Amino acid sequence: MPLSPGTRLGPYEILGVLGAGGMGEVYRAKDARLHRDVAVKVLPERFAATSESRERFEREARTVSQLAHPNVCAIYDVGRENGVEYLVMELLEGETLADRLGRGAMPFETALRIGTQIAAALDAAHRKGIVHRDLKPGNVMLTASGVKLLDFGLARGFEAGASTELTAAPTAARDLTAEGSIVGTVPYMAPEQLEGKRADARTDVFALGAVLYETVTGRKAFSGASQASLISAILTTEPPPPSASQPMSPASLDRLVKTCLAKDPADRWQSAHDVELQLRGIQEALSSASVAGAPAVAPRRRLPGWLPWAVAALAAAAAIAGWVRRVPAPASGNQTVRFAVPPPDRGVFGGWGEGDTIQLSPDGGRLAFLVFPQQGAPRIWMRTLSSDEARPVEGTEAASSFFWSPDGESIAFFSPRRLARVGLSGGAPSTICELGGGIGRSGSWGAQDEILFSDVQGDAIYRVSANGGAPQPAVKSDPQHGNFRVVWPTFLPDGKSFLYLAWRVGRKDELMLSRPGRPPVAVMPLLSRAEYVAPGYLVYARDGVLFSQRFDADSGKLSGPPKSVASSVSYFLSTGWADFSARPNTLAFRSGEAVRRLTWFDRTGRTLGTVGEPGSYLDVAISPDGKRALYSRARPGIWTYDIWSFDFDRGVETAVTNGIDSEFAPTWLPDGKAIVYSRVEGRAPQMWLRELATGLERQLAPTAGFQ
Repeated sequence: MPLSPGTRLGPYEILGVLGAGGMGEVYRAKDARLHRDVAVKVLPERFAATSESRERFEREARTVSQLAHPNVCAIYDVGRENGVEYLVMELLEGETLADRLGRGAMPFETALRIGTQIAAALDAAHRKGIVHRDLKPGNVMLTASGVKLLDFGLARGFEAGASTELTAAPTAARDLTAEGSIVGTVPYMAPEQLEGKRADARTDVFALGAVLYETVTGRKAFSGASQASLISAILTTEPPPPSASQPMSPASLDRLVKTCLAKDPADRWQSAHDVELQLRGIQEALSSASVAGAPAVAPRRRLPGWLPWAVAALAAAAAIAGWVRRVPAPASGNQTVRFAVPPPDRGVFGGWGEGDTIQLSPDGGRLAFLVFPQQGAPRIWMRTLSSDEARPVEGTEAASSFFWSPDGESIAFFSPRRLARVGLSGGAPSTICELGGGIGRSGSWGAQDEILFSDVQGDAIYRVSANGGAPQPAVKSDPQHGNFRVVWPTFLPDGKSFLYLAWRVGRKDELMLSRPGRPPVAVMPLLSRAEYVAPGYLVYARDGVLFSQRFDADSGKLSGPPKSVASSVSYFLSTGWADFSARPNTLAFRSGEAVRRLTWFDRTGRTLGTVGEPGSYLDVAISPDGKRALYSRARPGIWTYDIWSFDFDRGVETAVTNGIDSEFAPTWLPDGKAIVYSRVEGRAPQMWLRELATGLERQLAPTAGFQ
């Protein structure tokens, strides 16, 4: 029977249910002694009925409690109250890897980090003689501080026939560790588990390979129409390598996963530590390739036949841009190459959610990008793909976003109060039209010399002649029918039809197709700008992963499965901004895996130390007394932001917010006791006030959208 709020289990007061399943219920509870919230797991009655099960429960709880590892969910206590066996654990905020994978594959670099942390947790357990036996995405929690591994071998039995789902363990056994019992979750079980043999560390290595495969590809390593066919697949087949669905995945990861999933335990990596070292080696190799900064071209791998362009990687925020291009190979067809390009003039790549700041020319041979110099206004730079040299585009000072003309001879750009154009052969820029205020501007120049543009604060997509004139609405928001904003227009090849993103109220955001003389068509639910690439593909982002999918521009219909073409792109959840540019032979994008470290300097420029963990940061605010800092940092792989506080005297970092949506832009109140910050829930930014000492907060200024 579920426990009701207010029930006491020793010193723990039940506050509410966190989850329930075959292994019992998990509750949020208050520890009356230490005044902290904890998670309390109650052992089901069928497992608590025998002294043998209770002793095992307590013995394994004591063993796992010795695992003082940052990637293992800590166990605080075990007890019995009025016949109820319970376990007290660290209360975790976040989402499981299974929930996250429900939205698709993880960015490649993030998947490697997650796999490395899981391997480290398993290695710590194996050194204590603990075998997990049920490693799966549902037992991996993604938190603001990293991975937390759950349920290390605690009461891992299920009654036979309790579930018909393929993710359920097939049988139960009286002795959960006896040879001959089958314990685990089928898609992640090693062959020896399915055959009822004794599990050891190599069994967990198999499951780790299956989890890593799913994290990288977004699909399970083994599948079947029935439980019997699934088991047969695990025993007799090998899954396609990760690179078959993730072109940016290196051959070294294919080998690593294949070795993890070997049928014979003797053929696998013999420890989780081996896997951890392999994953770290892959990360270091990728990092070295990305930060080399040299224009030298490094050959990668051959592209699968479905991909009509080369996949590209663009760069870290403060220093490096990289991209990948398809070039002819003498005997083996097309080959993907990747190289890095540092921002010119010791600047940094500009724009973060501000619009189109990286644009390939229509023929794919030149790349233009926005650069913020060390001094002065940002401006557009350009280089060819065959040259190491970049040059500024004169007259584009103060540009915030830009796009090419169809013939590649001009660039149109936004500055604070106008849309202008400049010829690349020389001459001063000319004004196309005057503009009011706005952010997140984007535009598209069609073959009929017509321009579409919008901004994320506006209520319409406008059209204007490239030769100048007064803008006229092309698509207006329609609050009565749920259209909250219409943004990110991009022309299709006919120069008349175009795609745009419609933000919805009370329903999913959608990518729309507008065609002359016909009503708009919903292409798919999406929260990302998208680009059409000949001869018939869409490129778009989901959670920072770039995908390509077949698309019929006339009917607006997609076909075939989406294919991941790059594992990470700079992406802003609240606006749908994704920093990439696609052409038939080239794809350029700015990497979303940029890792920054906040650094404290004195007035002379001398480094005093670092602040907080490495990560992707948006903003920093120093407290009125100068003793603390607030900053917003992205959760790894989730693309939402939390606010953190750092105490300079104590050197301690503390999470201030930990909601399901993005919280950012913190500002101190004058007394330093409270902050005001922005929270984006769905599509609506809101302003909140939070008292730091008590955690109490209240909403100050709700809005219906960006104002």
